[in-house]
Parts: sequence; structure tokens; C-alpha cells
Amino acid sequence: MTFGLATPSVAEAKGHKHGHHHHKHHKHKHKHHKHHVVVVKKKPKRHKKVVVVHKYPKHRHYHRSRLPEIATFAVIAGATYAIIDNHYYKRRGDGYEYVAKPR
Repeated sequence: MTFGLATPSVAEAKGHKHGHHHHKHHKHKHKHHKHHVVVVKKKPKRHKKVVVVHKYPKHRHYHRSRLPEIATFAVIAGATYAIIDNHYYKRRGDGYEYVAKPR
């Protein structure tokens, strides 16, 4: 019985206070992280140059029976044109001849 009565008095004698805990203090080595700041500046708006590249066609003319399957036809101002790879070919007789611009 004496042991049970001695235990609470020893606990109070150590100085424990309500809600406070005593820990051994250790020296902590803190790693310092470098924070990098990136500043983004808006570039002034510049007008982009548009460069149009004109490719010459692979063929200067086609016979009507040799037109590729991808040919598209258009009638402009009464003339018939075959459009092949974005190039215009004007119909003349049984063939189609390359023209720079349809008229």
C-alpha cells in the first residue's frame, strides 16, 4: 500500500505541469532550400511575316485519260479546270495545261 501512495507524490515532485511535456533538446541541422524566382516578361507583339511558297507542279500538262484520281474539276468563267495538288490545269482539247491563275 505504501507503494501506491508514493507513486503519485513522486510524479508531482518531478514537476509535470498540466499539458506541458519536457523533451530532450536536440540540435537539428536544417537544410536551407534555395527558392528560385522566375520572372517572365511578356514580349512585345510582333507581326509575323507570312511567306507564301509557290511550288511548281510536277507536270506541265496532262492528257484527259491520264488525269490522277484525286483531280477536282471546276468551271470558272466558262472554262473547265482540273485542280491537282492545288495547281490549276486549264482544259484545251483532250489535254489539260498548267496555268498559274485561273481566269
